[in-house]
Amino acid sequence: MRNSVIFISGSLLLLSVVIGCRERDDDTAPVIQVPTTVEATPVSFANKKCPIMGGTPSVDLTAQYEGKTIGFCCDGCPQKWAALSDEAKAEKFAPVAVETDEQDSQQNASGK
Repeated sequence: MRNSVIFISGSLLLLSVVIGCRERDDDTAPVIQVPTTVEATPVSFANKKCPIMGGTPSVDLTAQYEGKTIGFCCDGCPQKWAALSDEAKAEKFAPVAVETDEQDSQQNASGK
């Protein structure tokens, strides 16, 4: 009987050591934090106002014109711009264009 008690006690001790020392991958796994914010890139427009309607340019409504990014204020403005002749685009763009010095300072401020 005494041998049975020693055997059972030894077995329980060995079992508890084995169970207690095993690696646990459910609670001890490192948590990797993934950034949820995205850094926005500033947009430098070549125009102060929309060349079609005269409103404030939106970063969501842009087109390329003579290698420059121009912004529009309304959903229909890019389509109206695309339908214009090159001469009409030049006439509409001239009054709203950002001056070259002003454009350079915008690019320097945005780190370009």
